[in-house]
Amino acid sequence: MKKTSLIINVILIVAVAALYVLFFSHPGSTGKNMKKSAGIDTSQVVTPKIVYVNIDTLLANYDMFTDFQNKLSDKQKASEDKLNTRGQKWQNKVTEYQNNLKRGLVTRSEAQKIEQQLSQEQQEIMKMKNDLSSKLMEEQQVSYRKVLFSVVDYLNEYSKLHHYQYVLSTTLGGNLLYGDKNLDITRDVVDGLNLKYKAVRDSVLKAN
Repeated sequence: MKKTSLIINVILIVAVAALYVLFFSHPGSTGKNMKKSAGIDTSQVVTPKIVYVNIDTLLANYDMFTDFQNKLSDKQKASEDKLNTRGQKWQNKVTEYQNNLKRGLVTRSEAQKIEQQLSQEQQEIMKMKNDLSSKLMEEQQVSYRKVLFSVVDYLNEYSKLHHYQYVLSTTLGGNLLYGDKNLDITRDVVDGLNLKYKAVRDSVLKAN
């Protein structure tokens, strides 16, 4: 499982999830108007408090994402090794059968039986490959969701603490082409996420 593929997939999920992280502390306060007899008192309008998080940087430095990524990579390698071992054994049987067939060491009925066995084993290997791929994909999706919800939950708490109304996400080449560096809370969020994750890291990895 390549690192780039993992990062791109999670970036897309987290970027969409950022829409959820809105109006944490004062829902509906943006654009609040205090009407007076002469019109609207603009001095009472609350300016939205907007900050943003760079998802590329967050994922590259978030220990939970790194741990899940490494664990998935290890599982993929183990699956590939298991599949390759089974495939190599099958290939050796095919080679042996072909050599014996050329040398006239098997009867016609024996050849038919061997070919049926080899065909059945090939189908089993293909099924094994599909099963392992599906299992890894499911585990990958579950890991993505765990990362996603841990980020969203933390931003919920973080935004309430700092009275932010909007937390936007940005990626290289994304929709947010410019953002004031003073509004970039990525480093602070990463530090907070890692500190929170450190307390439950062993139990999370054991369960995943």
